[in-house]
Amino acid sequence: MTAARALGLPAFQTFLDITLPIALRVAITGTTTTAITQFRSSSFMIVVGYQELTYVANRIVSDTFKVFETFGIACLMYLLVCSILSALSRTFERRLAIPGLGVVK
Repeated sequence: MTAARALGLPAFQTFLDITLPIALRVAITGTTTTAITQFRSSSFMIVVGYQELTYVANRIVSDTFKVFETFGIACLMYLLVCSILSALSRTFERRLAIPGLGVVK
């Protein structure tokens, strides 16, 4: 920031070109963790999604007696959504990475 000010860049341009990209790189990991945690424990998922998913799973179990298969698929559905969020986060991290600085897998 000091170098940008020394070059005469305005404060808003300094924010857009220097501060914001650094802040985004740092914030991605925490934001992803928070998003996955909110997905798993939000009141919406607990009230609607969890009850609906387990209700449907219980109905299927009562019809077919396939407990492990049914609840295994329900678990895979949650895993799929969390994996998609993680993959999007990794893609975003790669796009914002500075070549040669740090390791992005």
